[in-house]
Amino acid sequence: MSFASKLALAALISTAGAAHALPVLVSSDTSGWTLSSSASATTATAGDGAISGEALRFTGNNDNAATRQLGQVVSASRVIVQFDLRFDAGTVDTNDFLGLWLGSSTGPNIGLKGNCDGAAACNGNGADLFVRTTGTGGSFSTAIAVGQTYHLFGLLEKVNGSVNYNRYSLWVNPTGAEMAGLTGADAVFSENSGISSFSTIGFRSVNLDAGDAVLVDNLSISTVPEPATAALAGLALLGVALTSRRRPR
Repeated sequence: MSFASKLALAALISTAGAAHALPVLVSSDTSGWTLSSSASATTATAGDGAISGEALRFTGNNDNAATRQLGQVVSASRVIVQFDLRFDAGTVDTNDFLGLWLGSSTGPNIGLKGNCDGAAACNGNGADLFVRTTGTGGSFSTAIAVGQTYHLFGLLEKVNGSVNYNRYSLWVNPTGAEMAGLTGADAVFSENSGISSFSTIGFRSVNLDAGDAVLVDNLSISTVPEPATAALAGLALLGVALTSRRRPR
């Protein structure tokens, strides 16, 4: 690599922000999941939009409808979680629930909770998509339609010096700029989750009626480097570049 190339790469890394996430899990099929009788593998059809190939299909109720171990313990202060969700059949009723949990079913959750769980006031009357750091409550966005696919993008954080995750932000169908800059969240929930790390994830399903079916696909989890870490990496590479520049030829 030329000196100019090393210098440019060092500058890029030293200014890397939230857009430069490090992957923990990328799952576009059902391999690696332990499925209960409430979940199954299904092959998406042409009408399923962004959901394609093999996807998870939830039709029953179970705190551990689908679970899996990650290949590492995640403890980064900022974690990005995203997936596609489609209420494929049935009717979205109050408190129809499908949440992706991190650590345990009572830990941080993101997903579907129909009609704001019947709350009189929430972010968007009748909103169905939620985020929360604990096993109860939630902040909401977006009234969904049966048969339409939604992209959920969440940012789980440790803020204000907390050692535990205590803020979870949700974007629904975010723009590229919103995902890159982590700006303009549709819903934000703030409360101490009681957990500082996790290595297990899963889906919890509750109150799905006979005939209801929810599809999930294209799940990914990644960590966002701390600005200081990115800057140190950039400085290290800059040092390599300068050393190469000074080395006698």
